[in-house]
Amino acid sequence: MLSDENLERYARQAIMPDIGEEGQERLLESRMLVVGAGGLGSPAIFYLAAAGVGNLTVMDGESVDLTNLNRQILHTTDSIGSLKVTQAAATVAALNPGVNVTPLAERLEDDNVEALLAAHDVVIDCSDNVDTRYRLGDAAHRTGTPLVFGGAVRTEGQLSVFHSGAGAEEDSPCYRCVFPDMPDAMQAPGCSEAGILGPVTGVIGTMQALAAVRLVLGIGGRQTGKLLLFDGRYGSFMEISTSRRAGCACCGA
Repeated sequence: MLSDENLERYARQAIMPDIGEEGQERLLESRMLVVGAGGLGSPAIFYLAAAGVGNLTVMDGESVDLTNLNRQILHTTDSIGSLKVTQAAATVAALNPGVNVTPLAERLEDDNVEALLAAHDVVIDCSDNVDTRYRLGDAAHRTGTPLVFGGAVRTEGQLSVFHSGAGAEEDSPCYRCVFPDMPDAMQAPGCSEAGILGPVTGVIGTMQALAAVRLVLGIGGRQTGKLLLFDGRYGSFMEISTSRRAGCACCGA
């Protein structure tokens, strides 16, 4: 049962038929892992905390630097040099002290990824390197954990929800079904090489938060089997259907 304070804090959500007090309680009890507290993670973490996701684990081994601040809105000039996860926890505490934040100032590795995913209801991939993305995608399939993937560079962004493996629909593709070959640095330049417009990460990170909330609430129908592409230069969206790929190295479709 929601406390009086939570009834007031989440009143504008709980009044909605799709959510109600029961849905808000599910959010408060949910456990989400956000990998990356940068351009995508900043808006995602803000909105997940504001929505009342009760337990957030934020994983990022980097510190804040000045070049981050055009898009990483969790952080401020005063936090330059601080660990991103430390600043994320402080920002969430100021916004919504009822959210439990577990900061992990480390990188995702083969020896910790499965245990982390298995301990959470949803994982949100806000990372900025391909190694982490493939490691998360493979582990999400092995553990059956829903994965909300987002990416952004220059003025372009993409978003997809993956849920394969145990407990998932049989025709739901895994990450490697859609992205079978790991690109090299020339094929997938990062923000430091190619640049990034801050509002683009805001759009994708916010949509990642929305997708994660929808997963917990079970609203809006199926989210898997599609890849959403955003072109910030023109403010346009395009959706591509995705499917399981024969001979996939991860799920063996």
